[in-house]
Amino acid sequence: MELNQECILLQTELRKFAQQVILDKVDEFDKTCSVSSDNVKRLAEMGILGAIIPEDMGGAALDTIGLVVSLEEISNVCPSTALIVAIHNAFAFSIMKFGSDDMKKKYLENAASGEIIGGFAITNTNEFSVERTDGSMMLNGTNSLVLNADMHGPFVIFLPTDVEKKNLATYVIDRGFPGMTIRKNETALGLKAAGIGIASFENSSITNASLVGTEEDGNKIYHAVCDLLNIYLAAIACGLAQGATEAAIKYAKERVQFGQPIITFGMVREKIADMSTQIEAGRLLAYNAALACDAGKNYSRAASMAKYYMGRAAIDVTNSVIQIFGGYGYMKDYPVERYFRDAQVINVLCSTPADEKEKIVKETIG
Repeated sequence: MELNQECILLQTELRKFAQQVILDKVDEFDKTCSVSSDNVKRLAEMGILGAIIPEDMGGAALDTIGLVVSLEEISNVCPSTALIVAIHNAFAFSIMKFGSDDMKKKYLENAASGEIIGGFAITNTNEFSVERTDGSMMLNGTNSLVLNADMHGPFVIFLPTDVEKKNLATYVIDRGFPGMTIRKNETALGLKAAGIGIASFENSSITNASLVGTEEDGNKIYHAVCDLLNIYLAAIACGLAQGATEAAIKYAKERVQFGQPIITFGMVREKIADMSTQIEAGRLLAYNAALACDAGKNYSRAASMAKYYMGRAAIDVTNSVIQIFGGYGYMKDYPVERYFRDAQVINVLCSTPADEKEKIVKETIG
């Protein structure tokens, strides 16, 4: 599958940015669970934060494949930074496709410029009690996995309107929302520099002014955003697996045992062949889903396949990389243990492999 010239230029530009700007500080960001605001600002200037936002709203109007290529190159060095970009664009997507004109005016230009960084609350970590009143919902409880929460911007959250029917409504929550507190989540296994946070609500009244679309649109919005995120997450998993493999190849060429580099050992060569094949297969699945999205086709099944396959492949690849490094693979002196931890989180973020398999089956058998 050949990329067009625009995608090739994006690849080159983002690869250079990742290697020259992000690489030197990536381990520091992971250790301190911190986000580099300077890097995010520079990505905004490059148009990557506003990638899918239309040009008349200050965005770059990139197609999906363009953003997928960009995420892959960033995650080759720092999956956490790639996730910030992905979640921000997913936030913008929810407003672009389903928000009112007032919401679009309020959020999209600021999102394109990086003035605000949008977030996304993972639904399966909702621990809420919701009380309906006239024209509003009284919310108490916690969501322990709000992506981009540490970026101090608004985020999309999906709240239950009918627990038995599993109906959801979509809201945008602004920072400083009455009764809400945000704290950094430093206990995550991986993606520690992705600004993951915990949102707690105490007697917070959410009105229809914060509602995206209608209440009846909630499930549709949720599935649409998750389908798009599946493509983005597959691209991130592909990039981190590629980065880990490149580190393994470099190490295997330099590491000498029994008088020869271990790159000459049959077991190491077999692992590199398996890893490279998995990455290429996953990349093609991600690109196929992105191109289907850009063509206006139903891409839900393709996106689930990409996320399911590449999420698992990233775990397999990073596990093999650690084996190539031997004991050094478990040490923070090398980046491979970070890639391994990040892969574990990507694999279950937004949905588990079992969830994606069920979606694939339903859409395959009808």
